[in-house]
Amino acid sequence: MHKPSILFACTLLTSIALAQAPQQRDPAGKPAPARPAAPVGQSVPCSFGEVLLTSYGTDVFKITVKATGDRLADKLSDAVVAKPVATRAFSIRSTGQDSFTVQGLRYTDRDRRSFSFSLAFGGDHKGFRVPLANGERVYGAGERALPLNRRGYRLALNNNPWYGYREGADNLNYSVPFVTSSAGYGLFFDNPARSYLDLGKTDSSVLEWGTPAGEWSMYVILGNPKEVLASYHQLTGTQPLPPRWAFGNLMSRFGYTSEAQTRDILGKMKAEGIPVEAVIFDLFWFGDSIKGTMGNLDWVNKTKWPAPAKMIADFKKEGVHTILITEPFVVETSKNYAAARPFFAVDTARKPYVLEKFYFGRGGLLDLFRTDAQAWFWSHYRKQMALGVEGWWGDLGEPEQHPSDLYHNLKDLGFAGRLYGADEVHNLYGHQWTKMLYNYYAKEHPTKRLFSLNRSGFAGTQRYGIFPWTGDVSRSWSGFRAQLPTLLGMTMSGVPYVHSDAGGFAGGEGDAELYVRWLQFAAFTPIFRPHGTALYEVEKNAFSFPSEAALIDTPYRRHAKAAIDLRYRLLPYNYSLAYRHAVDGSPLMAPLYYHFPGDTIAARLHDEYLWGGNILVAPVIEKGATSRTLYLPEGRWVDPAGKLYEGRRWITMPVTLGTIPFFFRAGTFTPGQHPTPGANTSTEKKATPFLVYVPSDTPAAFDWYLDDGVTKGAVASGKHTLLRCRGRQEGSTVRLQLTPTNTLFATDKLLVQLQGLDEQPKRVAVNGKTFPVIHENDTSARNAPVLWDSGHGSLMILLPKGMKEAVTIEVQR
Repeated sequence: MHKPSILFACTLLTSIALAQAPQQRDPAGKPAPARPAAPVGQSVPCSFGEVLLTSYGTDVFKITVKATGDRLADKLSDAVVAKPVATRAFSIRSTGQDSFTVQGLRYTDRDRRSFSFSLAFGGDHKGFRVPLANGERVYGAGERALPLNRRGYRLALNNNPWYGYREGADNLNYSVPFVTSSAGYGLFFDNPARSYLDLGKTDSSVLEWGTPAGEWSMYVILGNPKEVLASYHQLTGTQPLPPRWAFGNLMSRFGYTSEAQTRDILGKMKAEGIPVEAVIFDLFWFGDSIKGTMGNLDWVNKTKWPAPAKMIADFKKEGVHTILITEPFVVETSKNYAAARPFFAVDTARKPYVLEKFYFGRGGLLDLFRTDAQAWFWSHYRKQMALGVEGWWGDLGEPEQHPSDLYHNLKDLGFAGRLYGADEVHNLYGHQWTKMLYNYYAKEHPTKRLFSLNRSGFAGTQRYGIFPWTGDVSRSWSGFRAQLPTLLGMTMSGVPYVHSDAGGFAGGEGDAELYVRWLQFAAFTPIFRPHGTALYEVEKNAFSFPSEAALIDTPYRRHAKAAIDLRYRLLPYNYSLAYRHAVDGSPLMAPLYYHFPGDTIAARLHDEYLWGGNILVAPVIEKGATSRTLYLPEGRWVDPAGKLYEGRRWITMPVTLGTIPFFFRAGTFTPGQHPTPGANTSTEKKATPFLVYVPSDTPAAFDWYLDDGVTKGAVASGKHTLLRCRGRQEGSTVRLQLTPTNTLFATDKLLVQLQGLDEQPKRVAVNGKTFPVIHENDTSARNAPVLWDSGHGSLMILLPKGMKEAVTIEVQR
C-alpha cells in the first residue's frame, strides 16, 4: 500500500486536529496549563513539533513526541509507576527528517552503541518505526496462540474475545503493547487505544507501532530477557502476594445451576479424597438462563438457591471459599436495568448507549471510568460479601461488546474536556474494572488479600491482583497445544498469573485423555482451575463434559487425581515463587530462552518451559503418545525417579497416561510437602514439608517463604518466615546451610532430600554430629534420621527440629 510522506501525513493530521479540537480543559473546566518540559531528559525538534527523551535509569528511557495541535494526545494510562531519574547516560540527536538515534547505551550486544527510530504516519495513525536486524527475534505483545517469536506478524492491540479458538489465534482477550527483542532491548508503548504492532509483516526489516489516539510515546528498556522483564516490572509494578489457597484446586464449571447440585458435586470430590479450595459460580447464580438475566447481581431463584448465606457458611467450615461471576453489562430484562441506566456509557448525544446485538440481551455497558458507576457496581459486591463471598470473577471485560460510537466519561480521571470514544480507551476498560475492585476491597478489607479473576487487562493491571485466564479455548488437542505459547507469551509480557480453563472450555468430544493431559500441564501453571462447558439440560445443543475430577470415568480419574496431588505437593515451592515475583518481578513460568538466552535451540521452543527457575516441564501434547521427545538445556537435570541427565541435548522418554516429564535443575533447591489426602490449605497442618536439593558445583540459593497465607502486607511488614537455603558441592563434599529468619511460621519437622546421587554417601553430619547412613531396606530404617534410597539415587535426612534453628549439613560422597 502506498503511504503518504511523513511530512505530508504529519501536516494533514495536525491540521485536522486543530480544526476539530476545542481547547483542552482541566477537571475544573479551566484551560489546562501548557505541558511542562520533561523533568529529566532532552528535547530535539521534528518537522511538526518536538521529540523528548526522559531517563528512567541507566538502562531505561522514554521517547515522547509532542505534535503541535494534536488534540488526541492525552496520557490515559496509569501503567507506569516509576519516576524519571537524572542521568547523563543518554544522548538523542536527529539523523534525518524525523529520524533519530539515541547514543550512550549499554546493550547485551557489545557491538551496538545506539538505538535508532523514526516517526511513522499512515492514514489516521501515528507511531514509531524501529529497524530490525537479520535474525532478530521479537517476543511478547500479550495473549496470542502464536509461536513465541512473533516476528513476521502484524498484531492488533485490541482485547478481543474469541470463542473456541485453537492454534494460530492471533488476537485474544488480553493484549499488552510490550515486546522484547533478542538483540538486547524491549519496547513498551504505553497507550491503551486500539492500536497495532507490525513486527516485520509489512516490511521485514522494520518493527512499527501505530495508534489513532493517545500519548505518542515509547519506553526503551535495555538488557537480556531477564533484565528487560525486571525493568518492565520496575516501571509498571509487580503482582501482590495472592492468598495461599489460590494455588490449590479451584472447583469451577459453566455452570452450577442450584445449591443442591453444587453440594452434591462437592460431596463427591470429598468422597474421592480430592481437595477443593473454592467453588466458582458462573452466571446461573443470578438467573436460570444464559440470556436475559445479566445484571441481576443477586440470587433471584429462591427455589434453586434457598439459603445462599448458609450454603456459603457451610462451605467455609470446610475451608472452601465462594467466588461469584459478574459482568459489566446490564440487560433490559434484568431487575437492575432501570437503576443501572444512569451509569451506562453513552452515545454522541450523551444518552445511555443501548447495545442492540449483545449476545446476552439488549442492554448497556457500565461506564467504569466514572466513580459513581463504580460505587453503584460495588454496592452489589458488598451485598454478596456480607453473605460470605470471598472472591470475584469478572467476565466479558474486554469489553466483549464495545462499538466505536460508544463513549466514556473520564472526568473523574482528570479529563473533563470531552468524551472519549471506545477506540481510545478500549484496552483500559478491564484494567479499570480490576483496579476498582482492588481499591474498594482494600478500603473495606484492609488486612485481606483479594482473589480477582478477569480475562482482560492492560499493562500494569498486575499491580491490582489480576488472575487472567486465556478465554474460551476449544476443548481439543489444538486448543490445548495453543496454551503453551499463549501462557508463555503472556508471562513474558508482564502478566504473571495467566492460566487456562484446564480441560478446555468449548465444544469437544468427551476426550478424557485430553482432560488428564491438560490437568497435568495445569499443575505447573500459576492457577489450577479445571473449567468447561457442562450445561446439560440448560442447553442441550452445547456439548457438556464435567470439569471436576471426581466425575471423570475410570481409569482417567486416578490420573486426574494424581495431577491434583502433584499440585499440592508443589504448593510450598509455588507459594515461594509468588513471593519472589512480588519482590522482584521474577516470572512464575518462563520460556527456555528467558533462562538460556544464548541457546539457539532453546530460542525456538515453546512446547516446554521452566516452572520457576528450578523445574523444567515438557507436557504431553499429542493424543495417544507413548513417548515424548524434548530438549534439555545446559546443565544437569534429574527426573523424579532420580535419573541424571546431561544437558545441551535432545532425549526421548517413554510416557504413560500418568506421566508428565519434568526435571529438577542441578544446583537448585525445591521445597514441597507430603499432604494429607483430601486436605485443602485450611487443613494441611499435618503435611510433612520436604526440601529437594540437586548437588552441583554451582552455588545454589533459594528463599522458602512461609506466612499465614491470608494477611495482606505480610511481605512488607515482616510477618513471615524465610528459610534461606544455600548449598554447593566442592569436590566430593556437599555442604548445605538452612537458616530461618525467625520462627514465626517455621515448622517443627523437615525432610531434606538430596537427589541425583550415583552412589551411597560415605558420611553425613548435621551441625557437626555424624549420623550413620541406613539403606531404606534395612530393618532399622523406620526410625533412622538418614536414609539412602539406591533405586532413586536419593539421600533423605530428617531434621529433628525442622526449621526452628539454623542447620549445617555436610555430606561426604
